[in-house]
Formats: sequence, structure tokens, C-alpha cells
Amino acid sequence: MAIREKDLLQIWNGQRSARISSQLAPTILLAAVLALTTTGKLTYKSPLDLKAFAIGLVAAGGVFSVSGMLASIRDSRALTRTMHEVDDISQLGLSVSNNSGNLLFTGFFFVILSLFNFVVLAMYLFKKS
Repeated sequence: MAIREKDLLQIWNGQRSARISSQLAPTILLAAVLALTTTGKLTYKSPLDLKAFAIGLVAAGGVFSVSGMLASIRDSRALTRTMHEVDDISQLGLSVSNNSGNLLFTGFFFVILSLFNFVVLAMYLFKKS
């Protein structure tokens, strides 16, 4: 089966859109939790069930967000490796094929920052008053 650069670039753009759109719901969720904490509606003095619900919601959103992002990055990295097999590759195709390292870097920092956000929220909600 011949690999066509145009087909791979269309898949690349679809994966890029998937990475972006997979972050919309978790971003809205985090914004809502941040709004609740900054307005004082959700604090370390809030009832335990409310704090546990907020932590659970953020954890669930984070797990789905991170797993979706990592799956998209995995697929995109496979595409960048496949792009190297294309004959007579354009500058755009060459640029895409060289993105594998950037994707790995993005995935690593996405996981680290997601864990950081979760830990900071948990520390704030469950600190001693």
C-alpha cells in the first residue's frame, strides 16, 4: 500500500484537532472549580462531602483528559514515524515528521501539570484550619 503524504497530513490535522478538543471539557471543569474556590464557595472549611465530590470530579476529569491526550499523542507519534516512509516529502510533511519528540515532551508535561493541579487542589481543600 502506497503511503500518500496528503492522507497522512489529513490524519495529522485530525489528531491535532482531537488533542485540542479533548481538553475543552476538563478546562471548563477546572475553571468552574477555580471559580468556586476563588469566590469562597469551595474552601477547606466546606463540608467533607462537597470537598470529596470536587476532588472526585477533578480526578475523573483529569483521568479522562490525560488518557485521551496520551492516546492522541501515541497515534500522532505513529503518524510522524510513518511520514518518514513517504517518497518526495514536502517541507510541511518534513516538519510534521520531525514532531515526534515535541509530542513526547508535550505528553510528559501534560501529565506532570495535571498531577500538580490535582495535588494543589487537594492540599488546599484538606488543609488544617
